[in-house]
Amino acid sequence: MTLGIYIHIPFCLSKCPYCDFNSIVIDSELAEYYVNSLVKEILSFSENQTENLVAETIYFGGGTPSILKVSQLGSIMKAVFNSFDVKPVAEISLEVNPGTLTEEKAKDLKKLGFNRASLGVQSFKDEELKILGRAHDSKQAIKSYQLLRKYFDNLSLDSIFGIPGQNLNSWRENLKMASKLKPEHLSVYSLTIEEGTPYHHLWKQEKLSLPDDEEVRKMYLLSINLLQKQEYRQYELSNFARKGFECQHNLRYWQGKEYLGFGAGAHSYYQGVRWGNVKNVKKYIEGCKNGFSIFDFREKLTSSQKITEFILLGLRVAKGIDLRRLKENMNFDIEEEKREEIAKLIEGRFLKKGKDNLRLTKKGILVANSIVQQLIP
Repeated sequence: MTLGIYIHIPFCLSKCPYCDFNSIVIDSELAEYYVNSLVKEILSFSENQTENLVAETIYFGGGTPSILKVSQLGSIMKAVFNSFDVKPVAEISLEVNPGTLTEEKAKDLKKLGFNRASLGVQSFKDEELKILGRAHDSKQAIKSYQLLRKYFDNLSLDSIFGIPGQNLNSWRENLKMASKLKPEHLSVYSLTIEEGTPYHHLWKQEKLSLPDDEEVRKMYLLSINLLQKQEYRQYELSNFARKGFECQHNLRYWQGKEYLGFGAGAHSYYQGVRWGNVKNVKKYIEGCKNGFSIFDFREKLTSSQKITEFILLGLRVAKGIDLRRLKENMNFDIEEEKREEIAKLIEGRFLKKGKDNLRLTKKGILVANSIVQQLIP
């Protein structure tokens, strides 16, 4: 059985005010305990499996995985290779933040087996990086990219638009700088105000000067148009890649394929069951050490849940919903069940029907959430 492997590293140099990911400021002693727990969880899972599990993708996310020592990353990687049959052509990704990289470390990461790196730049403007609470500046971002480029031929850059005080021109300059570096992949995310973050607190007090919805919409359209001219294909709502460099690990999620997640707060989907680990790092370590359950939840998906997620995730990708797979594997004929809704959306040029797929148009991308609600059972 083939699957993707996700490894969660919850440590960062500092906590950004907009971030609601499962991450904390690093403590070197805690990080060592955490790595040992990760290794134990990975090995324990594989020991309880009777069938051969083949890893097509491995993804170290966070947090800031590159904050760990090379030896620690090596221990985790060794546990993965000892537990799974890793394909020789497997995509093995590491999220990297500027300021956590040296040339020696970049070289060592390549030696460990990583063949893809995703650099969390977010902005090339120092004033925007300060607003975002990032621990690096634009010079460090460019230097980190150049170091990675010496050893990696598959690089991705992450950028954020809709930053407080940002306008269309400053976002255009960010995009141009990103494309000038010529990474193989670009992720562009609209800033969202997540409950419980410092940004949410400021927003409730009306102390956060965000671009209005129309300006954010223009930023998104600019991303699509400008990157398309630079030969980046939009293969998912927020992701653009040169041909052949789409993130294979994330495609697994969007295509409803199986994956295993290890670490605090990591999620898995395997044999029709979804589960998630506890988010609290100390509780996760304690559970792994003493043999306690580290599950936060565990559920077997119903047919309705599978259909809903297949439609929701299918509309995120450029290829759209695979109608044949939906009908044959899930026994749901969306063209029959949602005939009127689909007809109206096609007539309004929000959807386009192919031979075996149903996908969003550029107009539909802007109201994707609304369309999903109309199509799910």
